[in-house]
Amino acid sequence: MKRLLNVHEAPIIVFTILITLLFSITSSDFFQFDNVKLILDQNISTFIVAIGMTMVILLGGMDLSVGSVLAVTATAVGLLLSHGIHPWIAALLGIIIGGLCGMVNGYFIAVRKIPDIIVTLATMYIFRGIAVGISGGTWMTNFPEGFRFFGQGKLFGISFPLLIALVLIAIFVYLLKFTRSGRRIYAIGGNGSAAKLAGIDVAKSKFKVYVLTGLLVGVASVIFASKVGSVQASTAGNALSFEVMAAVLIGGGSIFGGIGTVAGTMLGVLFMGIIKNGLIISKVSPFWVDASTGFLIILAIIINTLQRFRQNKGKEGELV
Repeated sequence: MKRLLNVHEAPIIVFTILITLLFSITSSDFFQFDNVKLILDQNISTFIVAIGMTMVILLGGMDLSVGSVLAVTATAVGLLLSHGIHPWIAALLGIIIGGLCGMVNGYFIAVRKIPDIIVTLATMYIFRGIAVGISGGTWMTNFPEGFRFFGQGKLFGISFPLLIALVLIAIFVYLLKFTRSGRRIYAIGGNGSAAKLAGIDVAKSKFKVYVLTGLLVGVASVIFASKVGSVQASTAGNALSFEVMAAVLIGGGSIFGGIGTVAGTMLGVLFMGIIKNGLIISKVSPFWVDASTGFLIILAIIINTLQRFRQNKGKEGELV
């Protein structure tokens, strides 16, 4: 039992089980296969974007622009499709555009050493403005039949977007846990100065993380546009930045960097999805959904602070 409680993701696992039981008791429709499938289906894009945000927060940074990157990428894909570009080519170009947006953020943050909050706050408005500008303020709709596969198709009897999400989760769990690049991200977030002294190219690692985050948002935007069937540049991904940051914190990540896992973040996304779905099924006012997210962020920070206090106390005890 002690070993289980010492697992980093233990608090979020316990909370997820408890909240699932609570909603299952209050509504007989909640714990049904179709509803579980709906929760996963509705949060596919969030799962994918949250992988990138995990790496950014592990560095001790933040990215306020991911929602706007999704908007500009999805809008660009919609425009390409409207001009007769093949769905697979349009999707690939969309992912590349996401990566280019990540390069812009990475250049100013890693190379020019401008604080991430300033850069991503600026690019949040710039990318959103570009999305609205290239769309002319109109909805992107009437996507071709072939494009629907990315958000609604099946491969080997499994939902294609869910399969993509699972593959990406597995890749980045491995990347962060078992590779040199992953250990460097943790090292930079834990102590940037010590990482430099250890010979780690901090700027290069940061740049890579922001590019990867942009590429992941690009993938999520293709799935988003295909699943929804339309894109409104001015509103697409409006709350995405805060949702994925909340998921990282709820999943055990530290806003100060160096602590967190992709698995914990995925549980954080799932937990938030369960809360939203459960409140809607229980016929609670949708206004309380946002309030509950804010409360969960505060709760997550309190739990993280207590965990760090316990860990530091444990280390001090070992030294004594």
